[in-house]
Amino acid sequence: MRTKRTAALAALSVGALFLGACGSAGGGTESEGGSEETTENIASTINIAISQAPDAYNSSTANTNSTYNSYVDNLVHSNFVEYSPNGVIHDEEFGTFEKTSDDPLTVHYKINEDAKWSDGTPIDFDDMLLNWAAFSGQVGPAEGENIFQPSSTNGFSQTKMLEGEAGDKEFDMVFETPYADWEALMIGPIMPAHVAAEKGGLATDNDGEALIKAIQDKDVAALTPLAEFWNTGWNYEADLTKLPDAEMIPSSGPYMLDNATDGTLTLKRNENYWGEERKGKTDTIVFKTIADTEAVQALENGEVDIIEPSGPTVDTKTAIQNIGETVEMLTGPELTFSHIDLDQSENGVFKDLAVRQAFAKCVPREDIVEKFAKPIDENATVDNLREYQPGQEEYEEVLEGAPSASEYDEVDIDGAKKLLADAGKTEPVSVRLMFSSTSQLRADIVTLIKTSCDQAGFNIVPTPDPKWSAKLAEPGAWDAILFAWAGSGLAASAQSIYVSDGEQNYGKFANAELDKLWDQIATSTDEEEVKELKTKAEEILAAEVYNVVLYANSGVVAHSSKLENVELNPSQNGITWNAYKWTKQV
Repeated sequence: MRTKRTAALAALSVGALFLGACGSAGGGTESEGGSEETTENIASTINIAISQAPDAYNSSTANTNSTYNSYVDNLVHSNFVEYSPNGVIHDEEFGTFEKTSDDPLTVHYKINEDAKWSDGTPIDFDDMLLNWAAFSGQVGPAEGENIFQPSSTNGFSQTKMLEGEAGDKEFDMVFETPYADWEALMIGPIMPAHVAAEKGGLATDNDGEALIKAIQDKDVAALTPLAEFWNTGWNYEADLTKLPDAEMIPSSGPYMLDNATDGTLTLKRNENYWGEERKGKTDTIVFKTIADTEAVQALENGEVDIIEPSGPTVDTKTAIQNIGETVEMLTGPELTFSHIDLDQSENGVFKDLAVRQAFAKCVPREDIVEKFAKPIDENATVDNLREYQPGQEEYEEVLEGAPSASEYDEVDIDGAKKLLADAGKTEPVSVRLMFSSTSQLRADIVTLIKTSCDQAGFNIVPTPDPKWSAKLAEPGAWDAILFAWAGSGLAASAQSIYVSDGEQNYGKFANAELDKLWDQIATSTDEEEVKELKTKAEEILAAEVYNVVLYANSGVVAHSSKLENVELNPSQNGITWNAYKWTKQV
């Protein structure tokens, strides 16, 4: 599985089982010569395989920030901007915005007058103010404390409280310090304030007046029950056995949640959606939780119409090719890289730098790339950086400026042994290496790591877990964890991963100099300056062994040849970024 990386990567230089009944729908297409629409017979249902069941309607918390929730978010939530294959694009059917001042940086937002939740409630200022409260980190009993648990406070922490009144459709975002990615700040799901207010014990009449006042007054006592609901109240039951009550999950997107059972999530078209560009073309979209190892067979059997395995292997690619002309395969680089995070907390196995260095010396990165990455992408190489990937034009320049990043190019068992001995480790250092139990690729990678690192004085304990992503932020749940960050293409959104108090800094790494660098990165709008600052950051991250980077991922998508309008998306939103356009010919 890939966790959503609220992180920065520049654009790559180059990515109950049933079939839907046939029906007639307005899946019209526009010919190149004019605007006349044609009506085609299309299936009423499209089935999508997903490696792990979505676990929350609010995917913006520290514990629910995953690409599998994003696959659904793309269809049931709307916002001012979204991630596309061409970078961040504006959704002007939701609303518009423009920068109105550089000093202070000020952005004026205007929500579409017709924008509303699927239950008919207008989308307006109370929704935006709740979003600000959750992500700004400025609502708590004391400075630096937050009653909300967002995945990140990047950008929002640099803004002043939004000013406005109940029912407003316009507001200004004023930055106390500039933010490099201001244009993409309003991205991701905005949650329904009227639902949160009701569940938090606040009145919901007068367009959320009570909630607005509580936030403006920073009334922590009144807001704490609401924040507790925002943090966990939209979570699904384990294994997605059913959904929350319908009134709790209104949609702002072209589809809405309909039902769930045993890991299968069904969306239906939102008849109250106001837009035209993102209006759903297919009546029903079904997400089916299917392990990567079974996905190709499910596609061949017609149980699903499209798959995007989280850990494709050469066997995956070969099996897809063997199906024949009934499927199409899309491949390409992604803004994603695989890595191993290390527990560096006070009681963590990797608290000592020498132990981290020893581990980095014994991980057989080149062997991992040769066996698992190159069969998917022949140009794959070991990745030595975190903010840049080998296919990017800046990679070599930044790598040259961060010499410590190349210190672990080759396995050095003797060097690892010496480091552990010098650190006083007289017995094998036990490391619980956690990974997704649904991924054969991750299991195979861990096997290679164990074979190598056990020779160096470690005792690698493979720890497969189907709920690993929920344990990322759980202290003591793991010693090391293998997963991938899915990036966005932005400049500063990785801040919460690397700074000492970052919400996504799961290994509890701390470095004051790095914190200062990220403060500078987040406030710079100069691309060259950002590159220079990130080069310094890369050197610190490598020298201190923040984590062990493996390789940049390549994506593999396969779909029925009857499915149309599918487009590979290298960003963290994944293949369903435009699924509202998909149609399947009968």
